[in-house]
Amino acid sequence: MAARTPVEILRDEACCSICLEIFQDPVFIHCGHSFCRSCITETWEGLTTNFSCPQCREMEAKKNVRPNRELANVIEAAKSLNLQQVREVEGGENLCEEHQEPLKLFCQDDKRLLCVVCDRSKVHRNHFVAPIGEAAQEYKVRGSWERTEAAKQEIVRTYRKLHEFLEKQESSLLAQLEQLDAEITKAHEEILQRLLEETTSLGTLIEEMERTYQQPDWEFLKVRRETLSHSLEISPELEKKFSDFTEKNPDIKELLEKFQGREGSLTLSPPPAQVMLDPETANASLYLSEGCKLVRWGICEQDLPSNPRRFTFMPCVLGSRGFTSGWHHWDVEVHREGVWALGVVKESVPRGPGLCLDPKKGVWAFRHIHDGYEALTSLNATRLTLRRVPKRIRICLDYEEGRVVFFDAESKERILAFPPASLQGERVFPWFMLTGDAQLKLLL
Repeated sequence: MAARTPVEILRDEACCSICLEIFQDPVFIHCGHSFCRSCITETWEGLTTNFSCPQCREMEAKKNVRPNRELANVIEAAKSLNLQQVREVEGGENLCEEHQEPLKLFCQDDKRLLCVVCDRSKVHRNHFVAPIGEAAQEYKVRGSWERTEAAKQEIVRTYRKLHEFLEKQESSLLAQLEQLDAEITKAHEEILQRLLEETTSLGTLIEEMERTYQQPDWEFLKVRRETLSHSLEISPELEKKFSDFTEKNPDIKELLEKFQGREGSLTLSPPPAQVMLDPETANASLYLSEGCKLVRWGICEQDLPSNPRRFTFMPCVLGSRGFTSGWHHWDVEVHREGVWALGVVKESVPRGPGLCLDPKKGVWAFRHIHDGYEALTSLNATRLTLRRVPKRIRICLDYEEGRVVFFDAESKERILAFPPASLQGERVFPWFMLTGDAQLKLLL
């Protein structure tokens, strides 16, 4: 096979491997190969990740398309050649119109092809001239270098931003911890002062009892029982601040919970609520396991005894335990199949067609549907975008604050938090709804 001429090499290098035509607005991608902008755009149309090079098949997660200005300059020089007037000699080489010599050189300054006679002429004597193959290779290397340099700068910028973000987070957490430490120290001093006062009071009480010890029994029993029932309480405000801080920083909460497990003397949160499913409230289409921990939906309704607490219209079931005070949580194992919802409801919600999934109507719930997740914030649900698919959901209830919060129990990430609401002293229950292939399981 005869060797290709420089002009043939230039023509090949000037052609897009997709459309096989001379480059139009050339760009290079992540692997260094170049294509027409319109060709690579059409090839990648509809892709959002895993962008593959049409020539070498190298993959990249993000689209990386940059203009190849050097190649564009070469293309413009090639286009400026009057190729229709170039005569070909027997060997297939293109000839210089002026000197009838083969065009084997490329002038970097004028961006045009030259023969050896042109190279020696006064016009190009001080110009930078190189063989066609070397010139083409140089432009390719330069394009690759620019792409590498741009990627390097992007990495530096990204890590600088990450470093700044972590420094701000560190400063914020340290400031919060310092404030919390100061408040705990202050509370500790107040408790010591109260202990001192209680000790003094107890000493006085002992003296009084010693004086009355010799008195008749009826006189001795006049000592009031409440004088012996003094107790110390931690400030509710401080306890609330500590709770809020740990909820906002789940990593710190997890560390403190581990410490709690080892020492057994510091209570950061109550133990999980011992909740089961209440069969007396289950809709006839819901099938409960023998231990009342798992529930699934069935197409055939069961023949169940009539019960005013039973849901008769929607496939719902309540937890076995209701709450009128305190802070509680329970975990539920969920799946991606079917439609399901879970949360907290007031005891007074309708059990028939009047049930409305709205916080204003006493229902605070999180729902999974076939194509995503929703917060049942009103009659029109709010779509949620989660960073991962939860397999285990933790529902937290703070009755006094009227707060209901949902967490991914495995990643500790908060999914949804409803605004505080007044529960008005009414009992509330864990609530579950499911249909289709869904099933829910309480984890005790």
